[in-house]
Amino acid sequence: MTLRHLEIFRAVCARESVTQAAEALNMTQPAVSMAVKELEAFYGVRLFERMNRRLYITEAGRSLLQYADTVLTQFQESVQVLRQGGARGRCRFGMTVTIGEAWLPAILTRLERELPQLDAEAFIQNSRRTEEMVLRNEIDFALVDNVSAASRSQHVTPLLRETMAAVCAPDLFPGRREMTLAELAEQRLLLRESGSGTRSSVDAVFQAAGLKAVPAVEGISASALLACAAAGAGITILPRSQIEAALQAGTVRELTVTDAVFQRTYFLVCHRNKYLTEGMKQAIAIVREVIA
Repeated sequence: MTLRHLEIFRAVCARESVTQAAEALNMTQPAVSMAVKELEAFYGVRLFERMNRRLYITEAGRSLLQYADTVLTQFQESVQVLRQGGARGRCRFGMTVTIGEAWLPAILTRLERELPQLDAEAFIQNSRRTEEMVLRNEIDFALVDNVSAASRSQHVTPLLRETMAAVCAPDLFPGRREMTLAELAEQRLLLRESGSGTRSSVDAVFQAAGLKAVPAVEGISASALLACAAAGAGITILPRSQIEAALQAGTVRELTVTDAVFQRTYFLVCHRNKYLTEGMKQAIAIVREVIA
C-alpha cells in the first residue's frame, strides 16, 4: 500500500464514482479500480458497496477515509515545513458561530502579534459541521460548545463554562420579570438552528424537564435573533457574552427562569491521531488564554 493508493481512494470517495475519480486523477478507469481492489485485499474488508452502477462507502471505508485524510494531510504538511526549513508553519482551526462572534477578533490579533511566522486559517461553522471537519482532518483543532457523544476519535478538553439567559423586548410582558420553564416553552421562542451548540444546550434543559422547545424563528445568526427579540417578536435564549451589550444598552431585558439554568461548556477538540506541530501547540496555548 502506498500514498498513491490513499490518494486514489480519497478521490473515489469524494466523487462516489470510479470514472470521475479517474478523470480527476488523469488515470484510466481500470487502474483506479485496481487500486481500490488492492486496498480491499490489503485490509481484508469491502470499502464500497456497488449497487445500480453507484458506489456507496461502507463503514470500513469511512474509517479508512479518516486515516487517509490524516496521513495525506500530514505528509503534505511535512513537505511544506521541511522544504521551507521550518521558516513558516500552518495552522487551520475551526469554531462555532457563537465562539467566533465572541473571541475570534482577539484570537487573530494575538496570533498575528505573537506568531507572525504562522499562517493561520479560521473556519466558522456550527458545532456539527466543525466536528466533521476535525474528523476529516480539514482543520487541526476546533473550539465547539457541543461534542458528539458518538465520536471516539476526538481528544476533548473543557475550556470554559458560560451561563445563558432568556431575553425579550423591554415592553414585552409589562411588569413581569420571571416565568417557569413550562411557561417559557409556551412562548414565541427565537432559537439557534439545530446542530448548533447553543441550540443543543437549550434543548437539553427543556428535555430534562419533559418539555420541548418549538421555535417560532430559527436561525444561524445570534445578532439577528437578538434584533428580533428587541423588536418584540419573542424570547431568545443566548449566551451572556452575546447579549451583555444589548442588556447594558437597554434594547432587551432579561427574564428570570425560576426553575432552570441554561448554560453551556466550551471545548477544545482535536483528532486523537492528529500530529500537532510546535506552531499548532503555540496557537492552541494562545486560544486557551484568550477564552479563559
